Formats: sequence, structure tokens, C-alpha cells
Amino acid sequence: MKSKSVDKLKLQKNSLGYLLLIPATILIFTISIYPLIHGIRLGFMSYSIRRIRSAKFNGLDNFIRILTADSEFYSTLLFSFGYAFAVVAISYILGMCFALLLNRDIKYRGFFRAMILIPWIIPPVVAATNWTWLLNDQLGFVNLVLRRWGFIDTPILFLADPVLARLTVCLTGAWKSFPFMTIVLLSGMQGIPDELYESASIDGAGFFRSFRHITIPMLKNVTMISTVLMFIWTFNNFENIYLLTKGGPANATFVLPILSYYTAFFRSQLGYASAISTLMLVVLMILALIYMRMLRTSK
Repeated sequence: MKSKSVDKLKLQKNSLGYLLLIPATILIFTISIYPLIHGIRLGFMSYSIRRIRSAKFNGLDNFIRILTADSEFYSTLLFSFGYAFAVVAISYILGMCFALLLNRDIKYRGFFRAMILIPWIIPPVVAATNWTWLLNDQLGFVNLVLRRWGFIDTPILFLADPVLARLTVCLTGAWKSFPFMTIVLLSGMQGIPDELYESASIDGAGFFRSFRHITIPMLKNVTMISTVLMFIWTFNNFENIYLLTKGGPANATFVLPILSYYTAFFRSQLGYASAISTLMLVVLMILALIYMRMLRTSK
């Protein structure tokens, strides 16, 4: 009898927990899952904002058109990968350098650890606005300093030249993201036992040998997780490029989120834009599967 009463009490507690989860489940479904399903469904339709009532199911036509006849999609996809790889690579290199510095016993270390977070916590709109003014070709601080010091004679078109615009959005994206990488790598370094470095020092290993044979291998899992997460975030990033260049000049800095946005709201092809977003989701799922496979084989 006592066992039955205990089981009944556990069942009542579990039932209460499930009931309390219902509001959160409904909220998540409303703001996340339903829009995702609806967006994928629109990818299989001929749907224009200008002709909402004439929307109709067209099967795989949108996807076939994208994959076989849309050169803009492939150029945008290529730059999306390049942008994500560049931001992650630069962020990782900067993050590793600052993490190594902040892991040492230096004066005001806590203050510097807090200050390194400033680029990450600044709202994207504020950061992009500041960069726009700093890089302005006429009144920007960077061009004024370079001209005053005699490095250039004519202003550098950071945001108006296609090649420089691509380089600029990559650098500003890395500036925004490297504090996250710094904190993650720093936390991983603090988990490495000091005894390993002491043993290496006794054996005559210097800083670079210790870094190569101890720090890098011990940070392997942290590196994999942080780089893949940042790659996914950067690949999906919209505001950094849009606020700086709006995808210009001449669509040179188009990434897939911006291409989908322009296709939906400026070209009025909502179904086609949804198909682009669905393909972007497929690409990210493939990358996630590759990452999980790599993580499984590394254990």
C-alpha cells in the first residue's frame, strides 16, 4: 500500500510539471515552430505580396529554378560561406591571442576581462552606426587620420568599393564576435591543469612548444564547439551587413539572409524567398550533421 501511495504522489507531481510546461510549449510553438513550418510551406508555393489571393502550390518549381537558373543564389551562397569562414577565423585568432594574455597573472586582469566584452555587448545598431561614421569617405575618422598622416591622398571607399566593402563587413563582423571566442577559450584554458605546464617547463619546453603540445590539444573540444556555433550564427547574421551596406554596393555583400529579405519585400516574391531560406536551413543542417560526426569520431 505504501508503494502505491508513493507512486501516486509521484504521478501527481509529474502531472503538475507537465501542466506547468503547457504555456511555455504553446509560446515556443507560436513564435518559433509554427513560423518555421509556415515558411517551409511557402517555399512550395507561387506567392507574391502584390497578388496574395493568387497564391498557388507549385511543388518544387522554386527550388528547381534556384538550383538550375539562379546565378545570384550561387554567388551569394559563396560569399556567405566566405564571410562566415573569415569572421570565424579572424575571431578565433584574436580570441586566442587575448585569451592567452588574459590568462596570465597581469595587473588589472579583471578590468581587462570586463572591457574585452564591450564589442560583444554593444547593440548591433549602435555598432553599425558608429562604424558607418568612422569609415565614411568624406568625414570619417579613419580617412581623416590617414590623410593627415600622409598615408593616402584620396579617401578610401570602405563601404562603396565592392572588394573593400566585403573586407570591411568581415572585419567588423570579427570585431563584434571575437569577445565571445575570447571568453570561451579563456574558460577552456583555466580548466587545463597547471601541472602539465610545470612538467613541460622542467623538460625544457618554451611557450610555443607548450602552446602547441598542451594548450591546442586540450582546447580541441572547446574549439570545435565554439567555431561551429559561431559559424552558424555568422552564416545566419543579417544585421551587421544590412546596417553597414544593405547588401551593396551592387549586391557585392549579399548573404543568404539579405537575399531572402530583398526577394520577399523588394521583389515581392515571398514564395521564392521562402525557398531560399529553406535551402539555407538545409545547408546549416548538413553542417550540423558533419559537426556531430566529427565530434563523435574525436571522442
